[in-house]
Amino acid sequence: MSETLQQTQSPPFAVINGEVLPLEQAQVPVNDRSFLFGDSLYEVVATYQGKPFFTRDHLQRLRATAAGIYFELPWNDAWFEHQIRTGLDQLHLEPGHEAYVRIVVSRGSGDFNIDIDTVETPPFCVSIFKPSPPMNPRYREKGFVLAVPETRRNSPRSLNPAFKTGNYLNNILCLREAKAQGADDALILDLDGDVTELTTSNFFIVKNGEVWTAPLDVGILDGITRRYLIQVAQALGLTVQEKRFTLADVLSADEAFVSSTLKGAMPVWQVNGQVIREGYGEINAAVDQAYWQYVADHLDSY
Repeated sequence: MSETLQQTQSPPFAVINGEVLPLEQAQVPVNDRSFLFGDSLYEVVATYQGKPFFTRDHLQRLRATAAGIYFELPWNDAWFEHQIRTGLDQLHLEPGHEAYVRIVVSRGSGDFNIDIDTVETPPFCVSIFKPSPPMNPRYREKGFVLAVPETRRNSPRSLNPAFKTGNYLNNILCLREAKAQGADDALILDLDGDVTELTTSNFFIVKNGEVWTAPLDVGILDGITRRYLIQVAQALGLTVQEKRFTLADVLSADEAFVSSTLKGAMPVWQVNGQVIREGYGEINAAVDQAYWQYVADHLDSY
């Protein structure tokens, strides 16, 4: 085994099948299926007050993705949790800083053949640990600027967006189009013109005091943060609808916000050049505050 990282070494680093390596030394074989075909799955776990949260939810979704792509994971949840705890201990976060943990599992290596029956090695797990990247302060002060790309979300009947895999070309192309329009991210429509989500975040709007978000069957990721935002919004007495809606509904919304593991619920400022609202709206702010309070109250439970 390679020499374990010492406390004086700087993050980020990776743990590959239990071996700790500086990120620049971490490698995968050239015949690994994650490299050749995007045949991998992943999850991102974050910390709050230095502790990972909703880890079991992320591992449950990892297993659901694995089942959906005919992939049997050889490790139990305790193994993954041990990897996360060990890596976080190794990271030595400074007070007030949080961690980003990315768990990537490849199906393995083999012949240059898409057939999964040609895989010759066991699955390959890489966990990447680093301090959470700083958020652009403008996202909190004003909000995200979004653009709707010409590229549409692939149908759940082809490659289901609910599977959190390493195959992200659809999202990559959408993001490239949005950034070419001067936006921060893409608000992606499905083939029928209904709103789905962003490239790495779920999406909500507020209309007439109600919170709307796309249903899972439109072709979106079952976001962990999305689940808990719905729960805390309902606990606040808000009506939450998982329903199909269009770009016209977005442009006439009172508020809009995005959600992800690292973001919580952060505001949307503009869509296709039209201002939705600058900064946090009243409902967005209440839901975001309630979400982070829920995280703080349940750190040891999750």
